[in-house]
Amino acid sequence: MNVFDKTHNFITGTYKRFPVAFERGEGMYLYDDRGSEYLDFLAGIAVNVLGHSHKIIKEAIAYQSQRLIHVSNLYYIKEQADLAEYLIGHSVLDKVFFCNSGAEANESAIKLARLYGEGKRYKIITMEDSFHGRTLASLSATGQKKYHKGFEPMPAGFEYAKLDDFNDLKDKADDKTVAVIVEFIQGEGGINVADRDYMKKVYDFCKSRDMLFIADEVQTGGGRTGRFFAYEHFGIEPDIVTLAKSLGGGLPIGAMLAKDAAAKYFTHGTHGSTFGGSPFVSYVSLQTVKYIVESGLMKHAEEVGAYFLNKLKDIAKKSKDVESASGMGLILGLHMKDEEKATNLVAKALDNKILIGKAGGSTVRFEPPLIVEKEHVDIVIDFLDNEL
Repeated sequence: MNVFDKTHNFITGTYKRFPVAFERGEGMYLYDDRGSEYLDFLAGIAVNVLGHSHKIIKEAIAYQSQRLIHVSNLYYIKEQADLAEYLIGHSVLDKVFFCNSGAEANESAIKLARLYGEGKRYKIITMEDSFHGRTLASLSATGQKKYHKGFEPMPAGFEYAKLDDFNDLKDKADDKTVAVIVEFIQGEGGINVADRDYMKKVYDFCKSRDMLFIADEVQTGGGRTGRFFAYEHFGIEPDIVTLAKSLGGGLPIGAMLAKDAAAKYFTHGTHGSTFGGSPFVSYVSLQTVKYIVESGLMKHAEEVGAYFLNKLKDIAKKSKDVESASGMGLILGLHMKDEEKATNLVAKALDNKILIGKAGGSTVRFEPPLIVEKEHVDIVIDFLDNEL
């Protein structure tokens, strides 16, 4: 029985998979079980930030796997503490809670916000077209009704405001509102970049009402926008930031960073995670993060991303099937006229041995590893020119 039959027979049908199985990867490329080479411009959905089989990650895995994998958070963990120190040292936050995914990081932020409300405030405003995870509370925070279908009634306490419409957000806030959750660039929602002035207004509004400003940087954090955190582009200092995806270089890890004013509400017994911040994943994550910060990779991502975005904008001007291009750094989108065109383009890319994705229905998204070079971008642009 091959991998396709085994998957259909033994694994739940929650994923619509493309008909390919990869066996190994190297740099910007993946190789399937027939030996075919694929150019990876999706990076495991913004996860494989250093590409595949990177020396830094391989060496870190080899080193720590021979020392200590797991001990639980009943004990002090040096690797976890070292990672926390590094993240805090490169942010405006004060404390970290480690978990295993972006959804868990957002669950942590939601729980912390509820504690901050001290039983009097519990409502959280999120954005329409946002995506914050698939656990029940993070799903309820997600401002896309299609993801709620079948899971009703959703947990209460969430309101959805239109992105870049400050009056709409202000009207939805009341004396029960404790926080606002934003993505500076909506990933799953369609690579929608928030307006800088809007975000500043929301931030100032939160400060004036003692509401927490929570930044979901699960996709944008870790250098993808050309800065380690996307908030650095917006002149804002969030109260809480959530991270995951690129943080482990391919291994599962999530983190919620918070300023002391909020973090102090996480006391003994209020939250926890069996696997969060294990010695193994923490060590690999630290080596990954240090490499991103210290190797010049963020500047590289910013430069290649700008080159890529300009090329995508040129295509948008020429093609009758494309409305526009958007993004920042290496989280970019090509907005198609309809969903079918986006779906077909992703499928044709796979036929041409290029991996890209779809977001927000009709947006084709590109989130390559940060090691991508302009020559790789040109391969994708040539494909798009031929198809569009």
